[in-house]
Amino acid sequence: MLRETVRADLLAMADLPYDGEDVDQLTHALQAGALAVEAGARPALVAAALLHDVGRLPHVEAALPAAPHERAGAAYVTRLLGQEVGWLVGSHVLAKRALVATDPDYLALLSPTSVRTLREQGGPAAGDEVERFLRHPLAADAMALRRWDDGAKDPSAPTPSLEALLDAALPADAA
Repeated sequence: MLRETVRADLLAMADLPYDGEDVDQLTHALQAGALAVEAGARPALVAAALLHDVGRLPHVEAALPAAPHERAGAAYVTRLLGQEVGWLVGSHVLAKRALVATDPDYLALLSPTSVRTLREQGGPAAGDEVERFLRHPLAADAMALRRWDDGAKDPSAPTPSLEALLDAALPADAA
């Protein structure tokens, strides 16, 4: 049941525009998941990479209509896959803001769309916000997820199958 729900959510992202990027939401999700797998990420982190933008889906967004996509997605994913995956999904925007604030080279890696949305998301994180974020035990994972998010926008990148990524994100004993 869980695997079918995650599969259906990901397939619902097919052909959904990705805010001006050259890939659709499904391609973006699959590429982020593939980058997590290539990095040797544990299943929870692969699941977060696959589902980090699930809050853009109409049925997820409808549950928290005034919330930003990361908050709507975090609430949904927490119910589906637990606190760890939910926190990672909910933190991918703050991770971008923290990376911009702490890594002088990071801003240059962002696509024009990500630079625009950074402004809409509050710009670089303030010092106290960064410090609080970095104290969280999953902060490094959220920052890795964010980097995979940024690297998952290539229309010509090969992508593993959805089933292979589901296997990595939802091992048989968890699904």
